[in-house]
Amino acid sequence: MKVAAAQEMREIDRLAMAEYHYPGLLLMEQAALAVFRAMLDRFPSGRVGILCGKGNNAGDGWALARLLTLAGTEVSVFSPSAAVNLPPDAETNRQIARALGIKEQPWSALLADPTGLSSCGVLVDALLGTGFKGEVRGELAAVIKLLNGAAQPVVAVDLPSGVEADTGQVKGPAVRATLTVTFGLPKVGLLVYPGREYAGTVLVDPIGLPPPLLAGMTGDLYTLGHHELEPLIPRRQPEAHKGTQGHLLVVGGASGMTGAPTLAALAGLRSGAGLVTIGVRAGLTLPEKPLEVMVKTWAEIRWEDYDAIVVGPGLSTEPDGGELLEMILGLERIPRVLDADALNLLAQIPGWWEKVKGPVVLTPHPGEMARLSCLTTTEVQARRLALVGDKAAEWGVTLVLKGAATLVGTDTEPIYINQTGNPALATAGTGDVLAGMVGGFLAQGVMPPAAAVIGVNLHGQAGDLAAAEIGAAGVLAGDLLPRIPQVINGGLANDHR
Repeated sequence: MKVAAAQEMREIDRLAMAEYHYPGLLLMEQAALAVFRAMLDRFPSGRVGILCGKGNNAGDGWALARLLTLAGTEVSVFSPSAAVNLPPDAETNRQIARALGIKEQPWSALLADPTGLSSCGVLVDALLGTGFKGEVRGELAAVIKLLNGAAQPVVAVDLPSGVEADTGQVKGPAVRATLTVTFGLPKVGLLVYPGREYAGTVLVDPIGLPPPLLAGMTGDLYTLGHHELEPLIPRRQPEAHKGTQGHLLVVGGASGMTGAPTLAALAGLRSGAGLVTIGVRAGLTLPEKPLEVMVKTWAEIRWEDYDAIVVGPGLSTEPDGGELLEMILGLERIPRVLDADALNLLAQIPGWWEKVKGPVVLTPHPGEMARLSCLTTTEVQARRLALVGDKAAEWGVTLVLKGAATLVGTDTEPIYINQTGNPALATAGTGDVLAGMVGGFLAQGVMPPAAAVIGVNLHGQAGDLAAAEIGAAGVLAGDLLPRIPQVINGGLANDHR
């Protein structure tokens, strides 16, 4: 599914009106109906308080007030003042609602006596639209703080007020929604942090917009629901055997860090690779080595025997690892995943991207990305979306920037924003599992961008499954391994958005 910036959605609305003859009132009605349906599904009874602003989002709120009233729900609408000038379509919906007897109360009265909210079972945020940027101030800031202090569930119309649609940035008070119903396509700010945290559960409703407009939007960002991911996952044919499923090599392991390559190797097997070998320094033993994994020393490796290589888990930054890495960069035929210490070694090689031959996937966390980019971790986090696109193009690689809402960028395709995963994954070894999963898909012949997207999504799903069964605290990287086949085979067939 494509992800829209605010201007892109405005253009879709404009084309719907100009080329498909959709009246603005129809779009507003469809938006209100989308919120109405979502509220009936989740909050079937109780008085509703709708907080409206000064723009078209307020028109959605007034149309919703009418729909709820006609369905027998008691509604209170709170607006800046009775004299506020709304855009024409929004004002039409306001006048219809007033004619039906729906009461309008000013924000000032609500701020003076907040009991107007406490008597409501559900609250609706129709204050600001997708055009908002900057920091909410003044009376509106006080209203948002009051809304956030209420105990009732909050439904945001299109986007929580105070969150920037294009960046997810929150620079002042912003509504913390229980549910956000967004229109047409998901907005960037709903998928990346901190906006994602404020959005709660997100429902995307096409609100009857012409499908060619939604499908034809040439955006730079996308995300996947389960129905879109499933066809990308490699499936075994009836005549499959271990030799047809690909041979993955995991290069890593140093004294005291032998668990990392073992986790990566097992993740590769769990992701469907037919054979996995761990390549280690001479003299190193792997006390954790599972029975299903083979081991060779670096000197014994015949590189042409492998369909994909993961380099870095537990490698250390010793000079011999750096020498090996430079050689691996030139293996043009074999797709490679560079993770962990391979990235730290890479950052020490001037102009390393000029030495890369063939397909390479980098999987840095923000600290590793900072070293590769000569930035601070804070700068990386502040520029995640732009940085992934710019650096993937500059370096000519598939770039996986890990973290909350992991991003995957390439030099030729839109940036993928991942929606799976949770804080349970914030534990040692989960990155090694991810590298092994991506490597496992590469070994099965999946192209690097798709292998990265599939690996990131399913890795997050495995984490979601583990957290649901164990709890957010205490999940181990090894807990993901048995859950990888479950999510590959549909054990968490759940569209997260």
